[in-house]
Amino acid sequence: MKTDRARKGGDEKRGSRDARLPQNQRRTQLLACALKVFAEHGISAGNHALVAAEADVAVPTVFFYFKTRDKLVDAVLTEVEHFVGSAFEAAMHVSEPADVTLEQLIRREVQALDTHPYHVRVFFEWGIAMRAEIWPRYLKLDKRMLAVLTQIIERGQREGVFRPDLVPEDEAQILHAASRALAQMKLTNAPQSRVERFLQSMVQTLLFPAQTATATKRARPAVARAKAAVKRSAAPAKPASAPATAGTASARKRR
Repeated sequence: MKTDRARKGGDEKRGSRDARLPQNQRRTQLLACALKVFAEHGISAGNHALVAAEADVAVPTVFFYFKTRDKLVDAVLTEVEHFVGSAFEAAMHVSEPADVTLEQLIRREVQALDTHPYHVRVFFEWGIAMRAEIWPRYLKLDKRMLAVLTQIIERGQREGVFRPDLVPEDEAQILHAASRALAQMKLTNAPQSRVERFLQSMVQTLLFPAQTATATKRARPAVARAKAAVKRSAAPAKPASAPATAGTASARKRR
């Protein structure tokens, strides 16, 4: 009787663990668990056993859906690639002015840390994991993201909301790097006020309106003249030489 009860309890536990799910739902569940595992343990450390433990299934179940570790890594990176790439490409179809579109895109990147933290954390590690087998793939995704930023900046120049003297490709690269710094601030629990201030500075400092740039250019000669005037006033005055008078010359002659 005791043996039967123990066997029955074991069967119930195993049945709970291996509860049947349709294959598409099970794969979705395992992929979500894999994302968490890769985010917490790193891309190089994630494996079938960790995913199985996270999903509370047997290890062979994970192997059934992801035959090798390479296929598991590929599935995780494909999910991250789709999430990040689709967010950027959606920005190309926004009808808002370019400056609003750019700010909204950057905000969505930051908000993704709250809504999809595992996607973002895997993406960040992917961006610095310069291992031969996954690095070229990241560079392709990075190129897509930079292309979107470049096109938004070019559109802003045509609309007159961004400086005309900017090199869009360069500014896109700077914004891309600054966005990573912004996300890192949020990950380290920086005050929201600081995150917001940094975000505004990213856009306004690098891409301030064309009329501001023109005004700055026009003001340069006046500023230069003002600086020269200040420099002249600060210079020590030369001692004035006493003018020679007729009396002084006569006295010198008598001596």
